[in-house]
This record gives sequence, C-alpha cells and structure tokens, in this order.
Amino acid sequence: MARIVVHTHGKAREKGYSHLIDKYSERLKNRGVTLIVHSGRLDHDDYVSKVETAATNGALILLDENGQSGTTEWMFLNWKRWRLSPTAIHLAIGPVDGFESDVVDKHETISLGLLTLTYEMAAVVLLEQLYRASEMDRGSPYHRD
Repeated sequence: MARIVVHTHGKAREKGYSHLIDKYSERLKNRGVTLIVHSGRLDHDDYVSKVETAATNGALILLDENGQSGTTEWMFLNWKRWRLSPTAIHLAIGPVDGFESDVVDKHETISLGLLTLTYEMAAVVLLEQLYRASEMDRGSPYHRD
C-alpha cells in the first residue's frame, strides 16, 4: 500500500487549526498518511522545490481552486486509488497566494470545493476527508450516508 504525504506551507498560526491538524494527523498516522509542515520563511519557489523534491519518486497532486473536485464518495475513490498506487502520493496545499500557474500546469490538481480557504482550513478539511475515507475503507460507522 502506498503512503500518502500531505504537505503544508507553514505551521498553523491559530491554536484551533493547529489542534485539529494534530488530531487528524495522529489518527491517520497508522493508516499510511504523513503530514509534513514546511516551516520557516519559504517563498513560493522554495516551497515548490521542496515539495517537488520530496515527490521525486512518487506522484505530486496540488490542491488548487480549479482542480477536480467531488463528493465524499469521490474522495473515498481517490483514497482507494492512492492507497493502491505503487508509489507515494504527495498532496500539497499551496502557500497563502496559491500555486503559480506554471506550477499548476505541470501537476495533477484537486480542489476541496469552490470556496476559498486559508491553507490552515484546507489542511483541516483535507485531513478530515482522508480520515473519513480511511474509516469508510475499514467499514466503520464514522461516515453515514
């Protein structure tokens, strides 16, 4: 089973987000999902370089407002596909101003919906949906239709 790596551009600035990110990261740890927080004062190009380097032997998928999106079932199908991949899947949440168009053009993209989210909120939503998909995969009652 492939590993799923979630990249964020910096640590959450607010404790509420930080708490939720930590909570879902911990729940996902034994499910093959790793969170990498790229901290420090990374500009767009440095962050992209770090993420692309980390994904050298895997697939890189950017979270972008214009990416493909869908329902929880759609995310669950992606989860199953990603987990069956022969290589690691890297999901990168963009920096504050998003990814530049030349970077988006080079990689697959997904979206969490039409609303604009802070990178901290995007991390919470993405991690929760990955956790939900993992629970659906296990057949637990966490997700109800």
